Amino acid sequence: MKKKVSMILVIAMVISMAGLTACGGGKQGKKSPYEGKWVAILGEMIGVQVSVEESFGGKFEFVAKSGGKADVTIGKDKGKGKWSVDGDKFTLTIEGEKMEGTLGKDSITFENMMGMGVKVIFAKDGTDAMDPSLYMGEEEKAMLGEWMSDSVEEILGDGPQTTMEGVENINDGLRLNFKKDHQVSVIYKGQEIGDFKWSVALGYCTIETEEPAIYVTILEDQTLEVSYSNADDYYTFHCIKSS
Repeated sequence: MKKKVSMILVIAMVISMAGLTACGGGKQGKKSPYEGKWVAILGEMIGVQVSVEESFGGKFEFVAKSGGKADVTIGKDKGKGKWSVDGDKFTLTIEGEKMEGTLGKDSITFENMMGMGVKVIFAKDGTDAMDPSLYMGEEEKAMLGEWMSDSVEEILGDGPQTTMEGVENINDGLRLNFKKDHQVSVIYKGQEIGDFKWSVALGYCTIETEEPAIYVTILEDQTLEVSYSNADDYYTFHCIKSS
């Protein structure tokens, strides 16, 4: 009888200890929702969006690992860091420099990244927060999509014309396709010129190209006035949103 009772107690203790071990392992093995890769998708300085690649010499991302450790990549440089979360604040420390960001839905916003005066938004890799259009202002959102010319004026011409040498349809004189990733595709007289960076501020859209030179003014009626020049031509186009 005593042997039977002892055996029952031993079995009960083993089951109990196994349960405790499994529970503890589950807690220790539970992954933080903040672990994983975070990618800088947007930079802003003085209210104007800037390229992350140009501001930091390349891509800027970090991998939040278990135990509060982090692997950091800034351009060609790689290093180690630490991270922690307290409420809606995410603290990232890189090479001893501590930065505090505000958590959003799968995003972290640092108001002064690396002490450079640049606001940087990181998004959790693979989530909807990676879509840069989520962080655009109304003026930028209005630019998205394809625009086409509906009239053109030469620098010493007689005013706006609806015909243009080299194209059958004036809409093909100039086409601009503004994309969410801040790239704009430029087509001039039916020929693809290339993709260039774009940004918006104070009623103007800057397209980063020297040849051709392209200057865009956003008019009050939400149409565009585009000055386009290269070695041979200098035109001013009036552009409307393509339907």
